[in-house]
Amino acid sequence: MKKLFGTVMILSLLNLIGCYYQEQMNPSDYKFDENHSIQVNTRDTVYHFNGNNYLLKNDTLFAKAKNRIGRRTQLMNVIIPIEEVETVEVDRIDAAKTTLLVIGVVGIIVAIGALTFDPFPDDDSSFFK
Repeated sequence: MKKLFGTVMILSLLNLIGCYYQEQMNPSDYKFDENHSIQVNTRDTVYHFNGNNYLLKNDTLFAKAKNRIGRRTQLMNVIIPIEEVETVEVDRIDAAKTTLLVIGVVGIIVAIGALTFDPFPDDDSSFFK
């Protein structure tokens, strides 16, 4: 039972791999209304914005960014002209890889369960004893 639990836990952790990918693009290629978490790279600063904390209006990016000073975290307003943005990196979910990974994990768990299932637990002629 411990081996089965350990196997299930390891396979569950594998579910975290491959579900996301990061896409780097020019600011002109990205629609800033997609509500994805983004990383905005300017010449001298890198900003990280959550999906609902930025808005592009009149070629200017308005955003709220977290600024950590010691143990305190402050939310500050950031205004970035779009011509100062060099690249935008977007974290997206890869639906195909996620689906295949979940199906693979469930299939492996079912296969392990089928291989370790003993239909005759009290019979001495059982293969697994």
